[in-house]
Amino acid sequence: DCLHDFRASFVVAAPRYSSGISRQPQVIVWSRVVLRSSMSYIARWSIVFDETTRLLSALLSRIFGDQRKGQLRTPVFEGQTDFLVFLLLSLGLFVINWGLRIAIVEPLAAHLLGNRSTRSRVQKFAQSSLEMIFYGAFSVFGASVVPKQEWFWPSKLWWSEFITGESLFMTDELKVYYLLYAARYCQGAASVIIEHKRKDFWEMQVHHFVTVSLIGVSYTYGWNRVGAVVMVLLDPADVPLHIAKQFKYIGDARGGKTQKLMQAGADLFFVVFMLLFAIMRLGLYPYVVWSAHIEARRYFSYGFGAWTCVALLYILLVLQLYWFALIVKVAIKVITSGTAEDVRSDDEDEDRSKVPKKNN
Repeated sequence: DCLHDFRASFVVAAPRYSSGISRQPQVIVWSRVVLRSSMSYIARWSIVFDETTRLLSALLSRIFGDQRKGQLRTPVFEGQTDFLVFLLLSLGLFVINWGLRIAIVEPLAAHLLGNRSTRSRVQKFAQSSLEMIFYGAFSVFGASVVPKQEWFWPSKLWWSEFITGESLFMTDELKVYYLLYAARYCQGAASVIIEHKRKDFWEMQVHHFVTVSLIGVSYTYGWNRVGAVVMVLLDPADVPLHIAKQFKYIGDARGGKTQKLMQAGADLFFVVFMLLFAIMRLGLYPYVVWSAHIEARRYFSYGFGAWTCVALLYILLVLQLYWFALIVKVAIKVITSGTAEDVRSDDEDEDRSKVPKKNN
């Protein structure tokens, strides 16, 4: 009986002992899976950081006048590298935008606008200041990169090498311009949500969404040449617009002789803005749309990607016509009343009602 009980207890205990042995390899297997995933994650982001550093180095080389011809490379789609670089640049621009705004621009705006200003006006001034900086920087960068490309003109060169796949090749400086441009509009779409609201809030969101989508599709599909030309055309006009807004905000806040002087400056830069807008967005940009819709079809058949790019280009053209209608409205106010108003702003009377009264 004792022997029988001993054998029974051994049989019962044996599975527990063997299951304990089987758990140990299972833990080791899961540890290896986690370690392998972590190493893969680290390796991927290491590649992303290396690519970002390479592109920003190309940007700095261009800024500081290095004229060496960059090596042509195709987009890096493996491991979603370029997409992750785009996300990293978007985050960086968002931090730069709001870091500058909170630490420097808003305190400076409060000083320039004086004690009679409101929080709303300070935010508007800071918003226009950052827009002026970003649009100005990208205008200079685009003008220094895009016209120097061998395919810049005539426009048939935008399309003639598409069928061979050569249009996919880009220099690092053009690539970083492309990705930074998309990143700027991505952070702009996020910033519009949390900054002072404009009357054309939804139009701006549509514009940001269409621009980022157009850049993404054109970059993937090989339409980066026409995409880069569009970028160069759309930025410069916004620089004098935001300078005009800054003059107006200072004049309205300061009043008196300062207001007359600032209003004159605002009107001058608004005229410059109108001329640039008419030439670049309503004169040259429609030609680009025509080239994408008509001229390109002489060189290859259209697929889904091509028609998507054409549709997005037309949506941007409609937005330009909408904003030009607002510009005409402002021009009529200048002629009839002698002053320019920012038709994209909220009701200015609301701001004025919040201006603190001076103590006698």
